[in-house]
Amino acid sequence: MNIEKFDNDTCLDSELEYKQTEALKFNNEKPYVINGWERCKEKKVERNCKICIKVYEGKQLTDILEQNKDLIAYSKIFMENLSSFVKDSGFAVVLADSKARILEVMANEEILKGSLQDLNFIKGAIWDEEHVGNTAISTAIIEKQPVQICGLEHYCKLHRNWTCSAAPIKKDGEVIGVLNVSGLNRDVHSHTLGMVVAAAHAIETEIKSEKAKNEILIKNKLQDALVESMSDGVLLVDKGGYVGFINEIGADILGVNRANAIGRHITELVDFRPVVLEVLRTGVGYVDKEFIVENTKGNTIHFIKTAVPIRDENGELVGVVDTFRKIQRVQKMVNDMVGAYAKFTFDDIIGNDDKFKECIRLAKIAAESSSNVLIQGESGTGKELLAHAIHSSSSRRKEPFITINCAAIPRELIESELFGYQGGAFTGALKNGRSGKFELANRGSIFLDEIGEMPLDMQVKLLRVIQDKQFNRIGGSNVFNTDVRIICATNKNLFEECNNGNFRWDLYYRLNVLSIETVPLRDRISSIIELSEYLIRKINNRLNKNVKGIDESVLYYFLKYDWPGNVRELENTIERAINICEGEKIILKDLPKSILKVDVAVNGFTEKTVKNPESFEIESLEELEIRQILRVMELMGGNISQSAAALKTSRNTIYNKIKKHDISRLYQGEKCP
Repeated sequence: MNIEKFDNDTCLDSELEYKQTEALKFNNEKPYVINGWERCKEKKVERNCKICIKVYEGKQLTDILEQNKDLIAYSKIFMENLSSFVKDSGFAVVLADSKARILEVMANEEILKGSLQDLNFIKGAIWDEEHVGNTAISTAIIEKQPVQICGLEHYCKLHRNWTCSAAPIKKDGEVIGVLNVSGLNRDVHSHTLGMVVAAAHAIETEIKSEKAKNEILIKNKLQDALVESMSDGVLLVDKGGYVGFINEIGADILGVNRANAIGRHITELVDFRPVVLEVLRTGVGYVDKEFIVENTKGNTIHFIKTAVPIRDENGELVGVVDTFRKIQRVQKMVNDMVGAYAKFTFDDIIGNDDKFKECIRLAKIAAESSSNVLIQGESGTGKELLAHAIHSSSSRRKEPFITINCAAIPRELIESELFGYQGGAFTGALKNGRSGKFELANRGSIFLDEIGEMPLDMQVKLLRVIQDKQFNRIGGSNVFNTDVRIICATNKNLFEECNNGNFRWDLYYRLNVLSIETVPLRDRISSIIELSEYLIRKINNRLNKNVKGIDESVLYYFLKYDWPGNVRELENTIERAINICEGEKIILKDLPKSILKVDVAVNGFTEKTVKNPESFEIESLEELEIRQILRVMELMGGNISQSAAALKTSRNTIYNKIKKHDISRLYQGEKCP
């Protein structure tokens, strides 16, 4: 086939003849040339085009260059090196993006202003097949491989005096640009394509390196941000004990300058022997271990620490990561988790009679003071509610409010509960020890409920803590300072308990600074209706009920009943009634028999008796006594002390009655003997 056949201006009529001619011409060595001609023919590209007709200028060009600024930056040094080799040979080094848009051209001045200008082979020109036919630039992008197109291999006649060598630039397997060297046919060299391929690979390597570098920088920034966002101190020391890193929180906890700490030995930063040195010596770390150290100034520093040894691929110790936090933060976290904060305020306390108002007035005075408070009164009169309200209105309201019931803790455990213990201090003790309630309540308030039940030996220890504001854990030698406001409550008359030798006078005087006497419900009858309405709303919400009120006949019994269990009994009665109520209001049949019978005991008859005298039931005094003791014990959960207080008698009397009437057989409560 005569090669001149390719120079005519008409398209070949026979597809088969076209392919055969191409195969003969290129000898199948460059299939990408045949592919390019095929595409150009399908797109009906003008073979006699005189110049590239598509050139971006102004803002469009600026936007294209901005989009490809990283590619241009990575390629520039390699283009300059390549240009230095070919600039005197009449070649131009060209960079294009993945859409064949020219981003940069490097050549000597003569070429730039001559032949390249004539072809519009300039920055901003789009050098794709649709506009200029098959070139090395567009073919390298489409075929995703290095190509060289010489003279007659170009589809458009305009380029047949040129030879172009191009290699794609890839990132993550995708073509993002192309590097090209173009020159006249007579100056082409067999090694040109190899130079272009090497430069393109170098650009790809630079992109990968820069990407890896940026990823490392981002990773480091994220790690730094993560470490700095931690609420714990973080310290990294090498195997020699020298500080490699410390975060701001850690520097603040240790009281050191962060910038000056890096590179210094750990012993230069703190004035006590750092525990981390032991980890470096033994290679054994620990998790959430408690440490109490004393610095040279005599101050105790209390930490919770975790140390993790770092080893290289050979298992050799190269350093330790030490995380630590002050015990106060741990205690705050514990208090937050268990809800050790006051839950009620004075707004939650219902009552409008004079005696009760005086009680609230004294409580509000106590809230403004830092003195110890003693709340005395019968069970169920709201002593704990009052303690919550005092703390909530005090200057310590944002600090912990710790509650402990002295009557509910076995005698042998109450000291460890109050003051904590060191690990292994006694049989059954946790190996890491445990903080006591006074530690957890530091800077806040501690509510000692049923203080009258505290054993005498513990009263001595509590007195010492109140006087010295210091304590030791059981089995420990470290002295803990404490700043705790004490609020106590009891249903006993502590003055009488002191006279009877059951309570220490010196402790009584320490606790009884601000004394408040709660008012039993029978002495604040005017509050019963308001309390009942409040309790109905509260219990409705909790049980998802819709009881709207109390029938007048029920209020009659409520106002006549003496409520030995006080507000607690009233709340239990209303909750029971709401559970079994079938209508919108609580009626007589919803009440327990103990309340309905009270009128018989007090007045000798009820409304029912007046209407139907035959219904009057006579009970013996012994039956009345047994029933009343059983009812009160049921209300008090079987607690003999509370039952005796509610019945206004002594515990010995209750025990004698239980034995006399064999009440333990009738009562099934856990605390009844």
